[in-house]
Amino acid sequence: MSEQPQSTPSDLPPIDTSKIQVKIIELEPPDYQFDIAVPVEITTEITSRIQSGGLQYDEKQMGTLIVQVCLDEAMQRLDKDSAWGARLLHKSVGKYITDEPFTFSAVVDSLPDDDFSLDTIPINRRQLQVKDSHVNSELFEQQLQFGNKSDFAGILEYGDEIECDAQCRIEGIEQPIASLQQCTLRIPSETQSFSFAGVPLPEIAGALRGCQTKDELVFPFNMNEKQGTLTLSNCSFSRITPATVEHVLEEYGTPNEALLRTQIRMSLQHNFDRENTNFMIHQLYSHLFQTVDLPISSRIVAKNYKDLCKKEMESTGVEELTNEKQDSIKASAEQMVKRLTLNAWLQRTFRLSLSEEDIDRQAAIIAEERRVRPSEIKEEFLAADKIQVLGNMATERKIFERLKDKMVFTDMV
Repeated sequence: MSEQPQSTPSDLPPIDTSKIQVKIIELEPPDYQFDIAVPVEITTEITSRIQSGGLQYDEKQMGTLIVQVCLDEAMQRLDKDSAWGARLLHKSVGKYITDEPFTFSAVVDSLPDDDFSLDTIPINRRQLQVKDSHVNSELFEQQLQFGNKSDFAGILEYGDEIECDAQCRIEGIEQPIASLQQCTLRIPSETQSFSFAGVPLPEIAGALRGCQTKDELVFPFNMNEKQGTLTLSNCSFSRITPATVEHVLEEYGTPNEALLRTQIRMSLQHNFDRENTNFMIHQLYSHLFQTVDLPISSRIVAKNYKDLCKKEMESTGVEELTNEKQDSIKASAEQMVKRLTLNAWLQRTFRLSLSEEDIDRQAAIIAEERRVRPSEIKEEFLAADKIQVLGNMATERKIFERLKDKMVFTDMV
């Protein structure tokens, strides 16, 4: 009698998940609740197959596996897409025991059944052309970069540098909103903006020019109708003697000034185009927020609101937030949830997927803005556990490109 081959888990017929009991309860739109009961025969069958495959799962691992199998089955029966995915109601999860039924509950949001549809989207498009003055200004920046520094005391002007400890504070907030030690700030020209640690401070640009050097400088500003101050302490000052154009050519290995100016012009035009795209993406989402009626999960908003409040209290050191601040955070939470839900809906409608190359491309765009390497941007987002934020930015750029055929552009000079 010939020996029969032994069956393996992959040879066996699929588990009959139709025997899993799933009760679907409509909650406040767009949420649903799943009440799930797994009969003993299913838990026993799954356990048997795991063991016959030579795997050793403890009770927690078995529970996690069965929960995932059940949630996949529940989502198929619901027959709806979700932006945020199912979330367990942990207090409902029973202990996994092989010869007993396994029960738990979960909640999930749902996207609209219909695909996204919109006739036209009005967009203002800036006509940004690089002028000779832009090229001259950027070339001078390169000359400053390779110039010679010397200590300076007197009236500050464009190109001078301040080495200092800096703090940016807002009234009513105990902790500084930004703080840097031993940083270097360059005095901007009349056409340049000024920011500190990513915080735009346009009022301070003019105040820096013409300021008298001293050990501590304090600059007041307004932000969202609140008073703030930028304090520079332990200051030392440098004036830069710009390098010659010939020296800049040597540093870059460029044969002549005409070619360098052409390269600068192309780089500036690329920067202008990138800024214009960001400007148009902002308009796109402003328009979508105003015109698209998209139900969002109050449950998800509440969770994000709670997380944002906790983060705000930790960063500012306060034990209680003002009513005004709570309202502001709630509005931010609602906008964030609507934006990400909208992205998920658009991704489903247009079958848009996100690849590692898309994320790398977005990192390169941010790197160009900050003049650093793309790898530094990815490392920064990974270290802060915000790689998903980078992915969301890449997604919105793909959505913008996909919706271009619905945009009606008005050119602006």
